[in-house]
Amino acid sequence: MSDLLKRLDKPGVIACSCVVQGNNVKATSFPKELKNYETIGRQAFGYVFQNVAKHHAKHNESHLEIGDKRLSGFQLKPGLLLISLSRKDTNIMLVRQHIHEIHRSFIQRQAKKNRKT
Repeated sequence: MSDLLKRLDKPGVIACSCVVQGNNVKATSFPKELKNYETIGRQAFGYVFQNVAKHHAKHNESHLEIGDKRLSGFQLKPGLLLISLSRKDTNIMLVRQHIHEIHRSFIQRQAKKNRKT
């Protein structure tokens, strides 16, 4: 998972990110001074995607602006979230595109691993 975050964090697009499974942070690149954003993202997006599932909706992306920052939450699969922090003025399409590219390559790598075992 930390390998995924190293590729995900990109200057000018995504400052830091974390992977959350259930209520547990599995991997994070959030520095100590930004941990409050990680906590807010974990709680807020956990609630959002829990309710999405209850309503059988297919939404897998949510964004939250706090001051000059933007938290973006992406449901990679049920119970597994990717949360990223960027500046509020960062083009949201760049953030989305970058996350989707990394997610696609992550899924491809997982499929290759599964074929080898």
